[in-house]
Amino acid sequence: MRVLPAWLTLLGSVFFLFVALAFIFLVARGCIATQESTQIRKYVTGADSLLSDSSELGNGQLQPALERAGGDAGKVDRGVISRVADRSEDLYLRALENEEVPPEFDGAHHYLVSALGIRARATARLEAAAGGGNFQPALAEAVESFRISDGIVRNHYLPAVGEALQEAGHGRDRVYLEEPRPFMDYGEIGFDAGAGTSVPARDDPNALHGVEIVSVTVAGQPLYPGGNVVLSGSDEPVFSVTVANGGEVPETAVPVEVILNTQAERQARNVTIERIEPGGGQATVEVSGFRPGELDETAEVTVEVGPVEYEDYVQNNTLTGTVTFGM
Repeated sequence: MRVLPAWLTLLGSVFFLFVALAFIFLVARGCIATQESTQIRKYVTGADSLLSDSSELGNGQLQPALERAGGDAGKVDRGVISRVADRSEDLYLRALENEEVPPEFDGAHHYLVSALGIRARATARLEAAAGGGNFQPALAEAVESFRISDGIVRNHYLPAVGEALQEAGHGRDRVYLEEPRPFMDYGEIGFDAGAGTSVPARDDPNALHGVEIVSVTVAGQPLYPGGNVVLSGSDEPVFSVTVANGGEVPETAVPVEVILNTQAERQARNVTIERIEPGGGQATVEVSGFRPGELDETAEVTVEVGPVEYEDYVQNNTLTGTVTFGM
């Protein structure tokens, strides 16, 4: 019986050990990645649940109670308002005391806490005013606060979460990110919620101003942030851009620019949206006139809207992606 040389046996043992360590490393890395992915999804879905519960408090409980009162402050069900206030405070504290926020979402989570905190304080003040002579102005003040919280969620929290997912390499998990309903349908509460408050003027620097890109399609295909659209030979590079106004005042003459960088040239086309209503109003424009790139060429695309005057948060004003010119 032949015996293998000692050096060959040692080499085989070292090789086996290397393979075993590599296998352990890959398995451990995969487990860590899975754990991180699970933690991120848990946070996104948990935060979505908080916002959905909050919207249900407004739309499902507070708004019907106000509608039933028919504009008579004396007929408002104080028990309902008290329950909404208590539950709003609970949701706020759950967000505030959440110790399992992934580091990538610290910035976004601040907006979530702020929005829920505004709603909790507004409903608490409304509860204190229920049954008294100051209910009407208290309601007007609360509605203003609710609108601000809606804007924080729509214009700050959701874009920040989307950016965090993209930077963390979890762009596909955006499917778990859903925009909740506004806290209430403010035109259907049975009271003149504008009493005691003035509607901000369009040029008021203290009003909330902000436009954002809702969606972009190229030849009818959706272009997502960091995504790619493949055009066939018959497809024209025509962009459809939907823009929302998350501010408190109408915005007019909102600029939209699409830049297509092909190997041959940089092409920029501009259009203007005449007017977008506040509180989530939307407008869609078509941007065309681009010359296609070469066959199988992938060109960078940048879509920019605004900024409008007095707009502070512009991170959701730009979308970048690529377009591939196929057969």
